[in-house]
Amino acid sequence: MKNRNRYPQNWKELSRQCKERAQWRCQKCGVKHRTIRISKWTGRAWPVYLQAAHTHHDPHNNTPDLVAVCPACHWHYFRKPGTRPSWIIEKIKHNKLIAQAYLA
Repeated sequence: MKNRNRYPQNWKELSRQCKERAQWRCQKCGVKHRTIRISKWTGRAWPVYLQAAHTHHDPHNNTPDLVAVCPACHWHYFRKPGTRPSWIIEKIKHNKLIAQAYLA
C-alpha cells in the first residue's frame, strides 16, 4: 500500500471488517473475493482480491467510511478525480513508443 503512514495503525483490521460486512463480495459489481477473471488487456487469468475503499478519500480518518470493492470498481467508483491507474499510463507510453518507431 502506498503512503502507509497516512492510514490508521489498525488499517488491516478495519479493512478485514469491511470485507466481512460485505460477505467477501464487491459492493458494486458483486464479484466474490478470489474469483478468477480474465484480463481484457493481457488475456491472463488473475484472482480478484477485494480492497477496502474510502468513500470520502480520507485515509487519515481513524473511523473511515469504507466499502469493499474489486480493483476494477475501486478504480471506476472511488479513484480521486483526475487520476489514472498506472496500467493506463504505461499503455499510453507504449503506444507513443510504437508510434514514434513507425514515424522514424
